[in-house]
Parts: sequence; C-alpha cells; structure tokens
Amino acid sequence: MKVAVIGSGAAAAGVLAGLEHFAPRAVDVTVFDIGHRFGEVPAGLARDGFTRAQMSPLYRRLRAEHGLAFPPPKSHFGETIRKFAVGGKPRLWKSEHRGGLTNLWGGGMFPFPDRELAGWPVTAADLDRYYQIIAERVGVCGERDALNDFFTRDYVNRPPLRTSPVIEALRDTTNRGGGDEAWRVLAGASRLALETRRGLPRSCTYDGECMLGCPREAIWSARLELDAYERSLIARTVVGRVRRVEPGAVWYRDAAGTDHRAGPFDRIYVAAGCIGSSEIVMRSLGIARGPRMLDNAVVSFPIFYAGGARAGEPGYFSLCNLSMMGIPADPALATAQVSVYPAFDHLFRYYTPEPLWSAMRGLWRLGRWRVLLGRVFFAGAANRALELSLVDDELVIEHGPDPDTTPAARAMAPSFMAALRRAVNRDGFFIPPITPGGHATSSHYAATFPYGGAVATARDGAVARGVHLADASTFVTAPAISPTFTIMANACRTVHESLLS
Repeated sequence: MKVAVIGSGAAAAGVLAGLEHFAPRAVDVTVFDIGHRFGEVPAGLARDGFTRAQMSPLYRRLRAEHGLAFPPPKSHFGETIRKFAVGGKPRLWKSEHRGGLTNLWGGGMFPFPDRELAGWPVTAADLDRYYQIIAERVGVCGERDALNDFFTRDYVNRPPLRTSPVIEALRDTTNRGGGDEAWRVLAGASRLALETRRGLPRSCTYDGECMLGCPREAIWSARLELDAYERSLIARTVVGRVRRVEPGAVWYRDAAGTDHRAGPFDRIYVAAGCIGSSEIVMRSLGIARGPRMLDNAVVSFPIFYAGGARAGEPGYFSLCNLSMMGIPADPALATAQVSVYPAFDHLFRYYTPEPLWSAMRGLWRLGRWRVLLGRVFFAGAANRALELSLVDDELVIEHGPDPDTTPAARAMAPSFMAALRRAVNRDGFFIPPITPGGHATSSHYAATFPYGGAVATARDGAVARGVHLADASTFVTAPAISPTFTIMANACRTVHESLLS
C-alpha cells in the first residue's frame, strides 16, 4: 500500500501514529513537507539554561524585528514565524516549518469530553483508543484532581509539573470558591506534553526561559516525532508546497516554482493544518470562496497575590502552570478554559532597556508569584469567523461576521469573569474588575470543512476517492479547550477507519 501524508505538524504526527498501528506491514509512506526548518540549538547553549551573555543578542534580535509588539513574541532561539494577513494586518500564524505550530506551542493535552463533541459524528468513547495511542507516544504530565470532574479520562502518564506554592494555593482557593450560579469553575494541574520525569535527556530543568526556546526540547514537538518516524515508517520525504490533490496523486511546487505530480497513492491524508489543508482542498475541488474558519476568542487579565509568603521551593516554568475550566450552567453556552502563568521574565525583559535589566531583574523576579497572568479562551457564540477565498489562485483571509453582534457573545466574557472573580478573590488573591485585554488570535483554527457538511460528509474525512482530511479543518465546532491532543487522536482514528473502508 502506498500512502501520502501532507504536512509535518501535529495532525501529520497523528496520521503517522495511525499508520504505525493500523496499516499493513508493507505500507510505503511518502511525507510531503514544505522543507523549512528552524535552526539547530545555538552552539554553546547550556542544556541546563541560558547565560546572560547568550540571552542578550536574542532579545536584541527580537526587538529589532518586532519592535515593542504585545505580547512579546515567543521564539525558537530568536527565530519567529510569519503570519497571514487578515484585513491588511498580520494576524494568523503560518505553519511553514517542519513540526508546524508545535515548534512554538504551549503543550496543552486535554481531551474533548462529550459536551465539546456535541453535533460531531464521534464520541469521547470513540476517540478513547486513539487518545491512549497518542498519549503513549507523546507523554502527558499531570495528576488526578478537581479537573477530573470535567475530564473523566485525562490520559496522564507523567508526573505533574513542579510549580510554585502560590499556584497550588490558587488552585485550592478556586476550587473552594467554585464560581456562581451561572458558571462552575474548576482548577487543576496543567496537562502538558512536557517531559517531567527527572534525569532524562529531555527533562525540564525549570530554567523558565521557555519563551526563548528550550535547549532540551522538553515540550514535545511534531518535528521530533517525524524525525523518529523517518528512521522507521517514512520511506521518503518530498520537499515542496502541495498545491492540490486528486484521487491517487499529489501536485506540489518546488523551491524553483516548478510544479510536479507525485503518485500513484492508495491513500492520501491531507494533514497540513486547518489553513493549509483548506487551501489545498479549495484548489483541488474548485472552491473559490465559501469556507468559514473558526478561531476562539481569547483575552488576558492579571491575578494579584497579596498574601503571605508560601513555604517550598518553586519550580519556575513560564508556560501554563495551572488550568481552569469554566462550565456554564446554560447547556447552550460553550465551556471556557483558563491558563495561568507566572509573571515570566520574558514579559518584562522584552520591554526593559538592556542597560537597566541588570538593575531591575531582581525586582521583576520578586514579582513572579505576586502577579500571575490569566488567559481565557471562549468558544461557541464567541468564536470569531474568518472567510477564506482564492484570489488569483492564492489564499486570502478576511474577517467574517463579528461575534459580538449576538447577545450571548457580548454577555459571555463579563458573565464568566464575574464567576471567576467570585471563585478566586479571597485568601490574598484578587482579579480586578476590569475589562480583559483581547488578542488577535488564539491559534486554534478549525472547522472549515466540518464533518457532515458538503465536502467532508462522513466521519473518515473523505473529500474524494482515497483522499481524507485529517486535521482540525473537519472539526464540527471549535471548543475553547486546547485542540492539539484531539487533532492528533482524531487523525489517528481517521487513518484507522479509512483503512477499513
């Protein structure tokens, strides 16, 4: 059997996991990858953390390239990724590197419970087997806690993240507060694709400079997964940008701008990420305009801690240290998810003139656990819509209808934040009664060709004979829960079920 896999991000890793488990032993796999790679870890960078001399040029480079952008850009040792323009402004991250957006993601690994799968042709029970497969490959850190009241199965198989006693106190305070009659709020350990087992080459050292890049690659990346599969499952990698597909064949363009046809293939899995796959399908099926992509609304807010000092040695990890779920009493409303971060050095160092940093860094570090940063994701009526079209055969993305025109969307953030303040504002913690600051994107793109629609009519994502969509483009909705775990598990399921047809 000859198989083509288009993409090299999370969805492609899920497809390869499915082929590893369910394809015939004689499967011949070709991966189509755009070919761009981030540079290697800079020579001389300590595996246990950055030195001050190593960090200064990275910040000079970021400020020179991005100015005083907010939030400060996350990077791979100073290298960042480009964005698609929306309404004339750079808005949506482009997946142009091997590993896709997992090169710079936060590592969230939460399954979708049935509440988030309402209207889908699959259930949490249908996905369970595939979540297990992905969790075994990737590793999920965490522990059984209050979040299990919502995620009845969480697939944790690594020790929990080491964090600060202040974070642990916030977790307990939130669970005692509980929210209000409109929203129930639960808090617990972050479920992350993070290597927390001590003594291993990729083990997190809690250096905390996660926003600059991790010399140990403690957060899982699809790039690592594809590199491993090249030593076993992948027969060849074709470098080029896939333009379109047809039954049995893949058309791609090389770096010189020449188009090539590759094939024949018995199965083609389009797993280039929601935006990339949508462009390929639109061009392949002659769809010039029409797909609407969903992107979660996301806002940030501060959490202040004015209580006494907490005993215990904190682990400094600057990505998500605590996760919260906001479960609405109204079944018509979508669940909200909150990620909580320390006031990481990257935020302050980016805006502090370099000559002042040495004098001020002690002050900023004292505030790491006094000012926490919350980021809440909203879905359902609050999801933003983006309109996709092909103009002169190239993808154009424009703003769709404003979700704030609906009463439900306008009320969602104020209602949830009131419940969150009721849960949190005690024991020295305080969320001020302010309007949270919004972000241009959540990077949770989904639902351009949903299951049951005119294109992907069945749950195997088939869009033509032997051609299957295998990423978030097939999602029926875009829940607020971090989607990557489900993208991978659903891609694995898609492979299994398509091979049975």
